[in-house]
Amino acid sequence: MRRFIGRHQRLSVLIVILVPVLMAVAGWHYYTLYGSLRGARESLLQTQSRLSDVGLNLSDGDIAVAREQLGEARADLNRAQGHLKWDPFVQASRLVPLLDTQVSAANDLLEMADILIQIGDRATTAGAKAVALRERPPEGQALTQALVGLLDDTGPDVDHIGALTTQLVAMRLKMGDEALIPPLNNVRERIDKELPRLANAVEQARQSKSLLPVFLGFKKDRNYLVFALNSGELLPGGGLVTAAGILPVSKGVNGKLEFKDSVLWKDAAEKKGIPYITPPGPLKRYLLRDYTWNLLVSNWDPDFPTWSQQAREFYELVNGKQQVDGIIAVDLVVLERLLQVTGPKTLDIPGRGPTTFDSANAVLLLEELTRPAFEKPQEERKSVIGDLAQTVMADLLKLPSNRWADAVDIIRKLGVERHIQVLAFDPAEQTAIRDFGWDGRLRTDTPDFFQFNEASLLSTKLNLILKPEASLDLKLNQLGDVEHELTVTYKNTFPEWAKGKDPKLVNDLMYGGLYGGYLRVFGPHDMASESIEIDGQPAGLDEEGRTAAADWFAAWMPVPGGVTRQAVFRWKTTPATSVTTNGYELHIQKQPGTDGMCIKLNIGRDGKAPKDLRVTGGKRLPDGRICLTTDVTITARW
Repeated sequence: MRRFIGRHQRLSVLIVILVPVLMAVAGWHYYTLYGSLRGARESLLQTQSRLSDVGLNLSDGDIAVAREQLGEARADLNRAQGHLKWDPFVQASRLVPLLDTQVSAANDLLEMADILIQIGDRATTAGAKAVALRERPPEGQALTQALVGLLDDTGPDVDHIGALTTQLVAMRLKMGDEALIPPLNNVRERIDKELPRLANAVEQARQSKSLLPVFLGFKKDRNYLVFALNSGELLPGGGLVTAAGILPVSKGVNGKLEFKDSVLWKDAAEKKGIPYITPPGPLKRYLLRDYTWNLLVSNWDPDFPTWSQQAREFYELVNGKQQVDGIIAVDLVVLERLLQVTGPKTLDIPGRGPTTFDSANAVLLLEELTRPAFEKPQEERKSVIGDLAQTVMADLLKLPSNRWADAVDIIRKLGVERHIQVLAFDPAEQTAIRDFGWDGRLRTDTPDFFQFNEASLLSTKLNLILKPEASLDLKLNQLGDVEHELTVTYKNTFPEWAKGKDPKLVNDLMYGGLYGGYLRVFGPHDMASESIEIDGQPAGLDEEGRTAAADWFAAWMPVPGGVTRQAVFRWKTTPATSVTTNGYELHIQKQPGTDGMCIKLNIGRDGKAPKDLRVTGGKRLPDGRICLTTDVTITARW
């Protein structure tokens, strides 16, 4: 017995000694495993941020840092896999129901991380090719030619990334959606968030490689009908169609663009015997009255694929049938932004002499030069638009390679922000344009959506200075109903703006500063309970209607100079998905031609704020407002 007690005491002492040691080893093991996983995650996220846009704006330093971060991620991942492989607790847990699922998921996620590192490696290879092209461009090569060449050079890299992405998707589908412990579930949710973006980026790169050379006339010469929109006088599709013309493109280089003044359309139509065309109701009541519907105001529908065809029909009525491959609309912001890249341009204007246009003065200077009152024959008053556009586009193609990244970045943003809208008649091309977000369509592919849309119907250019602000209150209930209340405030600062400016020009552009706002809300076909309040008082709907894409209702609200007015729009929707089980998603569409109205958002369900609120797209201000610089998607869960 004494011997047994002694042995037991010695065993107890040994256990007392070994337990802290084992705890220290286990602690070191799990600390190292956790640290390795966290380190790999951080390195991958940093690499993703650096390579999120593999393009001409990368530098050799970016590539070097990305490769270093990928190396660190790979080392951390190998360390984590090694610890996981010999961990006795992990090996034992494979025999325990429920725990084996967690271990299997951990291994799958580590394998996925390894594939992501491989994708990062290939992305750095593609990025290095972009850097090499920019640093050592072929002599005499235009920007468009360089882009097409880069797409060819990086094609194998994109295909490899595509194959790895397909492998990732297959692994994720095989993993399923069984419950995981929080750390693993967080990683899985992150992969679920990133996989669609990665797959979409691969698809867009492939589309660009196959379609951009065709669109730019490398395979065959192309012609596009171009509409110049004056967004200083807003219309639903982005602005007054001030001029139009045919743009030829061959091997990435545009030919001469000769704009025709849309004001001359009516006289040309009458000479051809074209009868009076009845305008849409609001256009007739507030602007045209007995004047025929015409090219200037042809974009009454906010959907570009719809109104561009209407405008083309007007153009061809007086200019004959046109053999074109697509339609492009650009507004004044495009000119301002491109002048930021190319720098100021000086043109010799008949009767005026050398005139310099820059990003700050171009819009008002063009307004001045194209007014009939400035002793210039009316039939030539819009030629300066084409001349300036021609000069800017030519210089854009000749930019030094160190400015290519700026040009590509600005052009891409102009498309996403709906300042450039494109319709291609080839279905495959139009699909790619839609995927890039350049098609200008009124989107109806989300459970709930709306677009606030305004039109200036008193022939003023007051949209140059009016910047409406808004608040949006969303009230949801358990039944799935959503009550929307959109409050829009207009402050007409015309008196301040007019100070110090040429009185004649001010009068020609603004006609006393009275803004005629025709304000509409477009939403799903099932929207109901529409009502409008103006300056705190109930107001009847001016009109309501339906397009192929949406329902709408409208208010007419003139705003005199120096006055602030407010309109409140209310309506109800019942999205197809349950806001109780699936949360709620709202897509807010930006109106083309605008800078992006800023909105203060309030959202609740049965009086409770959402636990998770995500806003994608647009721009966030420090005070929390959301500016519609692009389309915005709001996702809320309770």
